[in-house]
Amino acid sequence: MAYCKFCGKFIGEGETCDCEASKGAAEVKEAAENVQEKAENAAETVKEKAEGAAEAVKEKVEDTAENVKEEAAEAVKDVKEKVSEKVSEARSDAAEAIDNIKEKAEKAAKKVDGAAGEVAENLPGNMKNKKGAVYAAAAAVIILLILLLSMMGGGATSAVKKYVKAASDKHGGKTVYSLTLPKNAIKELKSDDKFKDLVDEYNEMVEDMIDDLDGKESMPKFDKITRKEKLKKSELKSAEKYFERLCDKYDADEDGIKAVKGYEMKVKTRYKDEDGDTEHKKSVICVVKLKGDGWKVITSSADGLSYYGK
Repeated sequence: MAYCKFCGKFIGEGETCDCEASKGAAEVKEAAENVQEKAENAAETVKEKAEGAAEAVKEKVEDTAENVKEEAAEAVKDVKEKVSEKVSEARSDAAEAIDNIKEKAEKAAKKVDGAAGEVAENLPGNMKNKKGAVYAAAAAVIILLILLLSMMGGGATSAVKKYVKAASDKHGGKTVYSLTLPKNAIKELKSDDKFKDLVDEYNEMVEDMIDDLDGKESMPKFDKITRKEKLKKSELKSAEKYFERLCDKYDADEDGIKAVKGYEMKVKTRYKDEDGDTEHKKSVICVVKLKGDGWKVITSSADGLSYYGK
């Protein structure tokens, strides 16, 4: 036995209430589902185009002269790696946007229920007390606002999630170094055949840590971001010097390092102790977007960045 939460009308098993409020709530839900479907379709389109581009590059390389075949093959490999990273970022951002839309749409539906009643009472003429009409108008506005909000700062959040996940993965070394080193440093390391060695050493270190876990212990996993603050211009300058020093460390070109924006984030992770109980830990890191290089992670707080600005 069930009753409509909006009008109190009895609802039979498997039935839905036909009151205006219920219809309005259903419209909000349907709008959220439509946005989810569009986001998933967009991610799939990105994947198809990226895969098509990679295949086209491969075909052109195969037509090149024999004397440049080895160099061309290496170029294809680099293109595929970059395409794979972009597709992964697109999927992650799309999934994150969908989750945010679902959560915010559900909260919005609850708030609209109360607000719609107040607005409906003040509608003119035969529109008075038509909560369904208010729902229909509000739904489109809410979904649009949610979609815009979801697109802001998603790249930074995605980079942090990927870093935290990779940091505890015995196969995550490549992702960790790709997110913490500027591209010039990575390029120089690859030219000396040192990048793979760094990745292998990191993966072995994490594998040893996993092997050393006792009982029901587990490695840290991403839980959520509890605070996010925009970096000041002075802190972005310090971040630039940080990455310039990394380039210098690996004898790479440090010119052109430009931090366009960044955030300090407090990240919460969860893990299980030796008794299998879930524990949490908080840490502070910075994530900075370098011009032409994407989002990069610095395992330091904004206060820590001041050290690099000296």
